[in-house]
Amino acid sequence: MKQKSAGTMAGVILGILGMAVLALPLFTQTNFNMDEKKMVESHKRANPLYLDGLKLFAKGNLDKAETKLREALTIMPEHADASFMLAQIQLKRKDLPRALELILDAKKNYAFIANFHTFTHQQYLDRLRQQRQDLEAQRTQILDSISRLPARSRPESSTATQAITRSIQDIDSRLNQPVPPTFEIPADYHFIHGNVLFQMNRRIDAEAQYQEAIRMDPSHGNAYTNLALVLFSLGKYQEALDCLLRAEASGVKVNPDFKRDLIERIPRQ
Repeated sequence: MKQKSAGTMAGVILGILGMAVLALPLFTQTNFNMDEKKMVESHKRANPLYLDGLKLFAKGNLDKAETKLREALTIMPEHADASFMLAQIQLKRKDLPRALELILDAKKNYAFIANFHTFTHQQYLDRLRQQRQDLEAQRTQILDSISRLPARSRPESSTATQAITRSIQDIDSRLNQPVPPTFEIPADYHFIHGNVLFQMNRRIDAEAQYQEAIRMDPSHGNAYTNLALVLFSLGKYQEALDCLLRAEASGVKVNPDFKRDLIERIPRQ
């Protein structure tokens, strides 16, 4: 009778241990809530269309590129890079109001996606901590149950808790991993935004966007070149020359006539 009771108790322990072993893989499968899963699935469907559009844009086939990018946005309106590429297409077509609308959408959605990643990462950490707590409770329950068994029926405690201890150690290693860096809007988003504003003759606003592009990427030669043009148009010749020299130092081939004109104008100020 005692043997049967001991066997039943051992079965309960093994059942708890099995739950502990399964807990970590199951966690990775339920890492997202339903809305988050939908977004992930939408991205999986939309991104190949975006990549097709990107290739077509590089080949200069704007019409087909636009079709692919719009299909991507139909599936996932938050796809910031698709809006970013569409903004460039409209800029090439000189549809500046539409280009401005698209680059603003791209920036807004990039921030949204970045916040989404940050939020889900925090959820991930919270769930890891909760799972670690649950595993600790399960290990305590196992050890307590083992202690109540007859001495001859007790499994080795180290063997009974080995798997659950490994799971806890795995969680600890995940919790100790560096937090992903904060996502910021890429420099090229600000650069294209500046190009749209410059062509709309909104020079002060364009200057701010080029400055932001340079802040994000201090080696962005094209941003320096275009900022030099803006500063030149505002009569800030020394600042324009400084930007042009920075562009040249970054490997951009500058217009020698523009450079010479700037140098000649500076002493007259």
